[in-house]
Amino acid sequence: LTLVRQYFGLDGEEVDVAQVDQTERFVVVLTLTALEPSQARLLVVDMLPAGFEIENPALMTSGDLVAFPWLSQDNQPAHTEFRDDRFVAAYEPGTDATVGLTVAYMVRAVSPGSFAHPGASAEDMYRPGIFARTAPGTLTVSPSP
Repeated sequence: LTLVRQYFGLDGEEVDVAQVDQTERFVVVLTLTALEPSQARLLVVDMLPAGFEIENPALMTSGDLVAFPWLSQDNQPAHTEFRDDRFVAAYEPGTDATVGLTVAYMVRAVSPGSFAHPGASAEDMYRPGIFARTAPGTLTVSPSP
């Protein structure tokens, strides 16, 4: 598996979240790709940095996608969860991950400070040897002026 996490501004331009301002909103896009066809139950988990909160849990299933024509609605997850500290998406067997599974959600920078930015992970729920992770990092949220 390969997993890519990208952050976009509301205009669709990719942004670097190493240094952001409080109250800024971003669309987080996770793209999972399987290197070979498989009948896997895939789970994608993206831990939020402490300074971020999920803004719009229903972004991919709501009419809000009209504002984001660059997002794909193909191959949506069978289940999503939006928790205080993480976003979770689960895919059923038969979902073709070789074409790339894309899921998105919106976050807002809410708390000023410097924070650890955990990596996102993906795994086959019943074969733990099949997995992917993104790199961890750090980010700083500056107080709003």
